Amino acid sequence: MEKVTYFDVEYANSRNKAICQLGIVCENYNDHEPYYPELDIYINPEDGFDANCIRVHGITASKVAHEPAFPEVWKDIEKYFTNAVVIGHNVASSDLDALVKNLSKYHLDIPELYYICTYDLARKFVPSFAVPNYSLSTLCEYFEIDIDSEHNAFDDACACSDLFNAMVEAYGIDADDFVQKYHPHNTAIRTPYIDAAVLRKTISEFYGVVRGFSIDNVINQDEMDFITDWKNSNIQYSDHKEVSDILSVIDSILDDNVITLEEIARLQRCMKEYLDDMSTSPVTLATQILDGILKGITVDGEITDEECKSLRQWLYDNIYLSDHFPFNKALEIVDKILEDSVVTKEEAEYLTSVICDMLNPVEALKSEIYSVEGKHICLSGNFEFKGQKPAVEKFIIERGGIIDSNVKKTTDYLVIGACGCQEYSNGTYGTKVKKAIEYNDKGCNIQIIKETDFFANIK
Repeated sequence: MEKVTYFDVEYANSRNKAICQLGIVCENYNDHEPYYPELDIYINPEDGFDANCIRVHGITASKVAHEPAFPEVWKDIEKYFTNAVVIGHNVASSDLDALVKNLSKYHLDIPELYYICTYDLARKFVPSFAVPNYSLSTLCEYFEIDIDSEHNAFDDACACSDLFNAMVEAYGIDADDFVQKYHPHNTAIRTPYIDAAVLRKTISEFYGVVRGFSIDNVINQDEMDFITDWKNSNIQYSDHKEVSDILSVIDSILDDNVITLEEIARLQRCMKEYLDDMSTSPVTLATQILDGILKGITVDGEITDEECKSLRQWLYDNIYLSDHFPFNKALEIVDKILEDSVVTKEEAEYLTSVICDMLNPVEALKSEIYSVEGKHICLSGNFEFKGQKPAVEKFIIERGGIIDSNVKKTTDYLVIGACGCQEYSNGTYGTKVKKAIEYNDKGCNIQIIKETDFFANIK
C-alpha cells in the first residue's frame, strides 16, 4: 500500500446522498508526503436538502447554489481515487456509497475502489470499555486528536488521517491486512428528492382538496384539471408506493375524461388508507386536510351555499381544532355568512378572499420594521442571509435585538426565512406562524415578516 486517500463527504439528503461538500487528503503512506493538494470543495448537489442533514453539517441550498456540480469536480478529483486505498470512518456505507451514487447519477464511470474503514479498525482494536462508542469524535478524543469542526468534510478527512495513523502506531497494525475491495450497492434507483414530511403534507392536503371538490356533488372541469396537474407534478415520485397507488387510481378515473362521485370516493379511500397509517399528530393532519378543503372549494373561483354549509359541518365535526389556526377564523366567518342560510355573491367573494389570506398568512400579515433594538425576535425556516440562521441571530443581537427560540406572547417579530423549511406543517407556513396567529387572535401583536422584507426595511 503506497497511495492513500483520506476521504469524507457531507450530503444534502440521505435518500440519494447528493454530495454538497467533500474533503480529501492524498499522500504516500510510507513517508506521508502529499501526492496531490488537499481539497476542501463545496458542491451544488442539484437535489433537495434534508432538514436533518442541514442540522448536522449546516450547509444549505443557498450556500452552495453557485458552486460547481459534481461532474465538474469529478474531472479534478478522479486521480485521487485511481490506484489508491481510500480511508475514512464508515467509509464504505457512507462516503464511498455517496461517491458511487453521484457517479451513477451523472452516468460517469465507476472506478475500481479499495478502502480501509477506521470504524472497523477501532471496533477490532480499541477496547469497548475504553470508549462509550466508536464515533469519529469519541475516538479522536480518546487518541487526543483535535477536530477543527466536526461534520465539516475536510476537517473530518484530516481527523481520519490522524486517527488511522494513531491506531497503526498504537496497535502495530499492518495496514495491508485490512484493505478491502469496495462492491457498490445497486445504484440504479434514484429519484428526485422529497422530504418525508413534505410527502405526508402533500398527500394529506390533496386529500382535503379532493374532499372539497366533492362537497357540492359535482366535479367540474377546473377540478378535473387540478387533479391532472397534481398527477403530473408528482409523477416523478412514483417510486414511493403511496404516491404510486394514488397515481394509479387517478389514471383509471381520468381514462374516460369524466370523473364521477364514485370515482372521487375511490380516490379518497386510497389516500385515507395511507393517512390512517401516518405517524403525524391528529391536529397537524386535520389542519393540513382543512387547508386542502379550503383550497378545494375555491379552485373554480365559486363558493356555493352547499360548499359553505358542508365546510361549516366539517368544522363542527372537528371542533377539537379550536384555537389552531386557521380553524377559528374559518368557523367565525362561515357562521356569520350562514346566519340567514344564504350565501350571496358578495359573501362568496369575501369568503374566497379570506381563504386566500388564510392559506398564505405570511403574505397577508407581513409588516414593516425599522429597528430591532430592544425587540424580541423569533426566526423560522432556513435563511439566505450568509447561509445560516446563526448569522441572522448575530446580526439581530449586534443591533440590540433579543432572540426568542420559540414564539411567545411577548415576541415582537417573527421573521420567516427566504429558503422556507421542508418541515412546514401547512405548506406555506409552519408551526411558529400558526402559533403567532393564534396569539394574535387572543390580543397579542406579533408582527410577521419575510426575510427579504426584514433586511429591506431594517436600519
